[in-house]
This record gives sequence, structure tokens and C-alpha cells, in this order.
Amino acid sequence: MEGLILMAESLCRADKNITLHLTVPDAPESVRAWAKRRPEIILSTVRPTGVSGWDVKPWLLLQQLSEGNAEVLWLDADMIVTRPVSQLVGQFPADRLIVAEEWIEKGVIPVTHFWDMPAATQLPPVNSCFVRVTQAHRPLLERWLQMTQDPRYRAAQALPFDSRPFHLASDQVLLTALLGSREFGRTPLASIRTGRHIAHCAGSSSYRPLHRVLDLFRGLPPLIHCLGRKPWVPGQEGGIRRYLIDLADDVSPYSLAARRIAREIGAAPQWIEPRTLPGALLRMLTAHHPAAAGLPLAIPHAILMRIGLRLR
Repeated sequence: MEGLILMAESLCRADKNITLHLTVPDAPESVRAWAKRRPEIILSTVRPTGVSGWDVKPWLLLQQLSEGNAEVLWLDADMIVTRPVSQLVGQFPADRLIVAEEWIEKGVIPVTHFWDMPAATQLPPVNSCFVRVTQAHRPLLERWLQMTQDPRYRAAQALPFDSRPFHLASDQVLLTALLGSREFGRTPLASIRTGRHIAHCAGSSSYRPLHRVLDLFRGLPPLIHCLGRKPWVPGQEGGIRRYLIDLADDVSPYSLAARRIAREIGAAPQWIEPRTLPGALLRMLTAHHPAAAGLPLAIPHAILMRIGLRLR
């Protein structure tokens, strides 16, 4: 709930041209009271029928389109918004399906054939943390929702994430398959770009050193996205691994951007505070700047990642 509220507060503070629809089944009274103080927020406490987890994305997008909205944007809750998303969306043609570029450079990975769909094109994996749709995309959303109910996908979702087949790992792989199919391969598509539009934060490598340096001058990207383990989830690791994860969380752009919003609204979640001495020092030396604090870790990590990629 703390992460959700910080995302919502950052969005409402950055963009006055939005209405935020939140679906929070069994929302505690504190969340209901908070939402009432925000006129931009429409809170639903009704549990979506027959869907849960990632599957709610196409379900909720279809619901909002059915209510007559001309365009609808899904944002993952583990984000902090720093600039108006309406301006970001406005940079693209109105007929585009807009998704996020995936954070890791995987290249094209064919997945359409796993679903026995004739392929029209092959795409790099998309990231569904950001999905903008219009009324023209209803057939795609309906097919996406149908695929999330497939027994093969449902069985894979019961497995630990690392044990799932890639083509069944998450909802966004299903969307990638659909966009490569003959049925939907002609869908006009656009992607918000890693670095320029969104900073994906997964450890020290995903928000690249060059982007961090550029953002010291041009400002932070509109979206900062927390990938992988969330800083509010207690780690199960021990020893040096746990220490390194805590250090990465301490200087994570997401944690520092969330800290700014939390201080503005007078919140003090424990997970925004540093857990390691080096993390606290890096925060202090960089004035808690989300792009700068983790730069000393990002540079060697990026070099090691590049060496590993070349060796493979």
C-alpha cells in the first residue's frame, strides 16, 4: 500500500491532466480516507471477477474502455512519476498501442509459435509496465485476456518465477506473442524508450551509466520503475549477498525518488531509509540524487555485464 500511494501521489503531483482509477479490493480505511482527499483519484474496492495478479491488466483496461474512455493507460504500481505522462503519451501518434521497451537487450525472441499462431513479424520482448490503449485495441485486449486464462499459462503461474518456461513467464510475453502474430502483427506500435522515457531499476545495471550522467543535466526521465525484488519486501538472502542487495536498494533511483515523494507528503516508510553505511554515504555525497547516488556501482557493473555478454 505504501508503494501504491507513493506512485499515485507522484502521478497526481506531476500531471494535472489525468484521472487515476485505482482498484484496491479490501482497501484499509486509511487508504480509503487518503483517496477521498485526492479529487483526481477514483477508488474501486470491488474485486475483479475471475482474474488476479498480472491478469488484471487487460481486464481493467477493457473495463475502462467499456466505460467510454477514449484512451486508457496502465501503469505498474512500483513506479514513481517525475513528469507529466500525458505529455509523454502526446509525443506519439494517437493510433499507437504504446508499451515500454524492455530493460535488458535480449533481441528478438520468437514466442508466437508456442501458441500455434501464424507469425507475421518477430519483436523484441515488450514490457507491460506501461500500456496505452484506445478503443481500436479492444480485440487485442480481449485476446490477451483470453490467453491469460489458458491452462498452460495458469499452470506456469503456480511455479516460482525462475522455474517458468519463458513463453509462459508473465503477461507481457503473451502480449509480445500477440503483437508478432498474423492477427495483430499490423497493430501500429510504439515504445517508450529506456533511459529517455523510463529508468528501469533492477540492481545496478539496468539504469545505464550514460543515461545517469545525461540525466544529471536534462533531468530525470518521466518514469522510474522498480524491477525485481521490491525494497519493502524482506530479503531471504544472508551474508554478503544480502549486504550487496541492501546496498543496491540504498542507492536505487526508485528508492531515492520514492523518498522525495514520501517527504513531501509527510510519510516515513522504513524501507526508504539506508541500510548500509556505504549506501548512506553515497546518498549524502550526491545530495540524494536518484541518478547520481548509484553511479559508482553502475559503472563497474555495466563493464562486467558487457564483458560477460561478449564472452557468451
